[in-house]
Amino acid sequence: MVISMAFYLCVAAHYTTFGWTLADKNIELWPIRCFGLDSHHLECKSCAMSSYSFLAVVIVSVLCVRTVEGDVIDSPQNTSQLHVRNHVTVAIIGGTGDLARKKLWISLFHIYTNFPHYNFTFLGCGLMEPGPGQKRLKEIFLSTVACRDEACADKKEKFLHILQYHKVKTEDDYKALNLLIEKNAKENNEAGRLFYLSIPPFAYTDVAKKIHFCCRPVTKHPWMRIVLEKPFGSDTESAQVLADEISQYFSEDEIYRVDHYLGKTIVRSILPFRFSNRKMFEPLLNKDHIEHVEIALKEVNNVKDRVEFYDEYGTIRDVIQNHLTELLVLLAMELPENLSNHTEIQEKKLKLLGQIRPLTSAKQAVIGQYDSYANEVSSNKLNSTKASDTCTFAAAVVNIDSFRWQGVPFVLMSGKALDQQATYVKVVFKNNLFKFGQSRNFSEQRQIIFNIAGGDIRVPSILIPKTFEKPHIVDFETSEEPGMQEYYIMKPTNDINAHHGLLLDVIHGKHSQFITKEHLVQSWKIWTPLLHKLSKTKPVIYPSNNIMQLSVLNFQFFKDRINFLGSGGDIVIDDQYSDNMFEHNVARIDNYFRQQKLTSGHLDDLFKKLSSDILLVADTAVRLQGVFHMAISGGKSPVRLLQHLAELGMSFPWRYTHIWFVDERCVALNDERSNFNMLESNLLQYVTIPYTNIHPMPVELHHGMCNASDNGDNLYEQYIQTSVPSKKFDLILLGAGTDGHTASLFPNQPSLYITSKLVTLATGVPRDVSERITMTLDLVNQAENIAVLVAGREKHDIIHKLSYGVENATQYPITGVKPINGQMTWYIDYEALFG
Repeated sequence: MVISMAFYLCVAAHYTTFGWTLADKNIELWPIRCFGLDSHHLECKSCAMSSYSFLAVVIVSVLCVRTVEGDVIDSPQNTSQLHVRNHVTVAIIGGTGDLARKKLWISLFHIYTNFPHYNFTFLGCGLMEPGPGQKRLKEIFLSTVACRDEACADKKEKFLHILQYHKVKTEDDYKALNLLIEKNAKENNEAGRLFYLSIPPFAYTDVAKKIHFCCRPVTKHPWMRIVLEKPFGSDTESAQVLADEISQYFSEDEIYRVDHYLGKTIVRSILPFRFSNRKMFEPLLNKDHIEHVEIALKEVNNVKDRVEFYDEYGTIRDVIQNHLTELLVLLAMELPENLSNHTEIQEKKLKLLGQIRPLTSAKQAVIGQYDSYANEVSSNKLNSTKASDTCTFAAAVVNIDSFRWQGVPFVLMSGKALDQQATYVKVVFKNNLFKFGQSRNFSEQRQIIFNIAGGDIRVPSILIPKTFEKPHIVDFETSEEPGMQEYYIMKPTNDINAHHGLLLDVIHGKHSQFITKEHLVQSWKIWTPLLHKLSKTKPVIYPSNNIMQLSVLNFQFFKDRINFLGSGGDIVIDDQYSDNMFEHNVARIDNYFRQQKLTSGHLDDLFKKLSSDILLVADTAVRLQGVFHMAISGGKSPVRLLQHLAELGMSFPWRYTHIWFVDERCVALNDERSNFNMLESNLLQYVTIPYTNIHPMPVELHHGMCNASDNGDNLYEQYIQTSVPSKKFDLILLGAGTDGHTASLFPNQPSLYITSKLVTLATGVPRDVSERITMTLDLVNQAENIAVLVAGREKHDIIHKLSYGVENATQYPITGVKPINGQMTWYIDYEALFG
């Protein structure tokens, strides 16, 4: 008996939610077997459950059964005995609404049926008068629950007996509701109160206030929990305001924000799958092995009766910001030490959200609208004459700034009235992964698929290529599907309703499947900038539920951008990553520009070719001399090139690379106008280059920004002379402005005439920052390789003038770039070349 009590105290110290109380010690214990739960539901607050603790669970389970059978009874005269608190009040505010009718009452009935040791009171609350309200509530329940046997029918009848309707509108109504709850609480041992707000978000604050002031338990022991359904705001600011308003009345541990997708069986299984198979898959889930990740929610239905809501929110707010972002988080977050530690899980989720780069450019998404949507809007909004630009389809490419995931594109896509009903997460491996012991290359089956709903398999499942060992996950079984013999297809043995599982979590006080306030605001910070950028963008119109829509919605994606192709293919790149993204298929014009080599093509192809050429020069330099010196100029054109260089990852000899600057504005290095800032933001933070190999220009020394007395230009020149062999850079990257300037050498500026220096201070520059430090033409022309990148239709005029062979460095400084013994190549995109 002493050992049993020791075990009991061990469990009591670790598993605390509600129910059992050791009165003289004020210790609560999770109600285990007496409430029909198994070890899967146990929550360890501070450590992993030991074998002793588990044995204690078994012992307490026996005690628990005896208590339920009445052998142990709570008595005020005997405080050393255990007493059970098992009465739970569940009040659905909006109990006759659409969500309650479709999801909530059937879920609560299943909980009532499967967990008989709870003593429930179910309250449906709304604005209707009591008589009609009770009748409507009964009709909803009877139409929702269908029984096939006598036992179920008996349960159904008992459920109806405890299902009550209550009108809630005024403060007095809520006080009357509380009297009813208190009456039931006195007749039973109250465990807690659950209020589910199945109402529009604009009513959350007012209802939460009334519940707080009118319906809180008199004593502290019964728990109080409030459940909120999305949407939680429409941008960062509104989400923050709503969260702050609710927190006036409920603490964060009392609030359960529901994203019902987190309750779906496969979604709930992503972390357990990763955890159970972490030795096999965790070493592969990173930038070195993953090519990209696709997360999609495709629907065949149109917006139906949700037009008014949908026209205000659109696909990104309705689905991508929440459902799909949550899927991304579950896949990409670091694993916790213990899946039972809900606090650690939330911390890991929040950390990952903080690493997701906010989408700040309209080029990071594409949007569409099905062809009949405008008519649906106009017929529902009789007073509206303005055409709606709300997107019913959207795809976005998301990047994570972490060592594990940097450079891996996550493509999130969702739409209405599409060709297929499917929700899935696809993890696509690179072609270079080979599994030894197999007769074929892994590239034949190179993806893990979490099939959440629909699709070709049509049932929730996890697909793993048989090139891996057979994985393991509790409560899943392996099956076979025609045409899918190359995969282990793992299906859950019990696919429970999403709201069923989430409601259980609320009752058990488990927060890991819900959205915290910090989590909510951080998620909106990712998507709000993009929503603002897209606010004036017209969506592409696509045909509803038609295979022809593929020719409109087909898109290609890169590391940080995405665009419609306009013809052919599937909506999401499926088993093979598009050739358009990685092959250097540049259409070259085989002639010369200004008697120097020319490479031309579409912009992205041009960047790939240039980055490939830079890699070739770098490898050659490292092979011959053990180091590669590259100097980069500023401007807009290099930004996307730098991103392509970052994508080369470990294939580029970053360890032996030294990066210098051709020019720099006289601003702080962290200023967004700084060339160093541009390089750091688009390249340096993504590659493993030694800190000592990065050489910014000294624009700010002892006497302020580019003060002549500091001799910053001379210092940089001396540094180059002592560090770069023979003052010859292996490669210098230049651009050409619309006025013909290059680096910070502008037309008719004194710096053009300096021949005695390698680096000089340029003053009076006709730009936003008039003072700069720049390399001179003498230094530039000593380079082994010079690449001149010119892109954009606005550059066509200067390219046209230069094509006539004009030689006037004073008027067009770029014409003064003439390598002495090196090679110069022009990289010009089609828009600049042809206009």
